[in-house]
Amino acid sequence: MPTVYLVSGGARSGKSGYAQSLCEYLSPEPIYLATSKVFDNDDDFAKRVEKHRGDRGEQWTTIEEPLEPSKYLEEMKGRVVLVDCCTLWLTNYMMEEGLFSLDDDGDDKGTKKDGPVQDAAERALRKIEEEFDKMTQPWNCTYVMVTNEIGSGTHAHDHTTRKFVDAQGWFNQYVAKRAEAVVHMVCGVPNVVKGPLSKPSLSNAVRASVGAAPTLEEAQRADMLDHYLSKRDIAMDPKGYFKFRIDTEKKIIFASYHSCIMNDKGEFFDLEGNRLRCHGKSPEPVKVWECRTAKELTTEILEKWEMAPKVMNVGHGGYVGREAQKAEDALYSGKQYRQD
Repeated sequence: MPTVYLVSGGARSGKSGYAQSLCEYLSPEPIYLATSKVFDNDDDFAKRVEKHRGDRGEQWTTIEEPLEPSKYLEEMKGRVVLVDCCTLWLTNYMMEEGLFSLDDDGDDKGTKKDGPVQDAAERALRKIEEEFDKMTQPWNCTYVMVTNEIGSGTHAHDHTTRKFVDAQGWFNQYVAKRAEAVVHMVCGVPNVVKGPLSKPSLSNAVRASVGAAPTLEEAQRADMLDHYLSKRDIAMDPKGYFKFRIDTEKKIIFASYHSCIMNDKGEFFDLEGNRLRCHGKSPEPVKVWECRTAKELTTEILEKWEMAPKVMNVGHGGYVGREAQKAEDALYSGKQYRQD
């Protein structure tokens, strides 16, 4: 599943501005997915849409789709996508199901017309959840989704509005359950109500720091940036690849290099043409390292390994360095290690 960040809040809470700023921080070319419909008789909303357009720079790509964003999955793969907003998206499904065209002349308890209103709201909720699942199939997308916290206001006076508020609340929960993080905006101030993120190393460092340090919000954004970059597409080197793992009991970082060189018979060879033995379905590694620190590991691989000049390039060196540092941090902090 892709990365999903949900930004919620009331009217004029700063949620759209925060979400836009976050997308611009994560990517130089984000996508703006507009779910709204602008009607001819709504001049005020049209002005708000124009204001939002003016606030976005030329680096933004805009996609306007009120119902089925999954039609644009090819354009969104590997990109940061701002979905603004879930409330208008749900409204469009409610209109498709005819919720707002149903007569609502029942009493305050909604005893009259309850069936049609209930059915329309449930159909709309089910359809938007299904479309959300379709939209979030690609693993390498990052979605920043804006929604409204409309259930915190006064109790709606009519049954139809109450059903819409209920459906919005259920959809918010549906998205939040699948989100990496949920940010609640209050008076322009972001509050992370779901977290920590999957790799909150920078956030934890700020929490534990003394003296001058980045703010927690800055560290959280940096964690989001790292998480986004971890999902970028990377072409496999035809020669081979590295694996890393840690042993917390022995306090050891293990690294191994595996060859991708194979003949027509399916036999694997190292870089010098020697056939590798297979254990089960996987061939034995070309080289294995057991080190205690990131510096020791990178020294052994980058400086002492005789095959490094044939295997390594600048990209490999950067990758090995990052993974070694991550592994060391996890080894001595007790955190879980997961290789990118």
